[in-house]
Amino acid sequence: MVDDPFANDVESATAQSTGITAAAASTCMPESPFLRIPGELRNEIYRYALLEDDTIKINKHTKPAQPGMLQTNRQLRKEAGDIYYHENTFLFGISHFEASIYITWCQSSPRRRWCKTTAHVSRSQNWANLLVWLEAYWNHDCGGIVWSEEGKANADAKAATHLFAMVKKMMQRKSLTWEDAREFLEDAHAALAEIKPRWAWRSGSADLNARLQ
Repeated sequence: MVDDPFANDVESATAQSTGITAAAASTCMPESPFLRIPGELRNEIYRYALLEDDTIKINKHTKPAQPGMLQTNRQLRKEAGDIYYHENTFLFGISHFEASIYITWCQSSPRRRWCKTTAHVSRSQNWANLLVWLEAYWNHDCGGIVWSEEGKANADAKAATHLFAMVKKMMQRKSLTWEDAREFLEDAHAALAEIKPRWAWRSGSADLNARLQ
């Protein structure tokens, strides 16, 4: 078959003569039979297809792909995405406070930023990594560690949750910049290091199971 060099021009002229633009043509497409199903029933189908019995684990070795249903079209992505992200629980494995995977995951979608997430923070003594995480939290790019009475942690890991709480309070002071907040955090870090040299956070262990919020 020989390509017609004028085919595009003919198609363009036809579209103009009938007054149908590409955008208008898309609105004339027949609606999917699935989208004609009542919303309550669609929600049940989404839940059956997307909800996991177990927590969805995410770390540098395990990065689950986004379900195909969320890549179908805009309406399905909105409807099914609300259920997938709001009704599943996501668990991030974070070592040495290296939270780049979690931060990037949150930045990729506002819906991910506010979904139900927890973290297992292990071998967490690394101040530089924690500071990066605290700055991302300051910028509303991700959640921070929230202490739960149900969680188990040693004193070092608990201290980290207080630092996130400290940043949250400073965020409410509109006159403060991140550089101001960082100075306060460095002072807190120095004070903790005087009490416990471990707070240099270059080695050691401090496991924590906590919510991210």
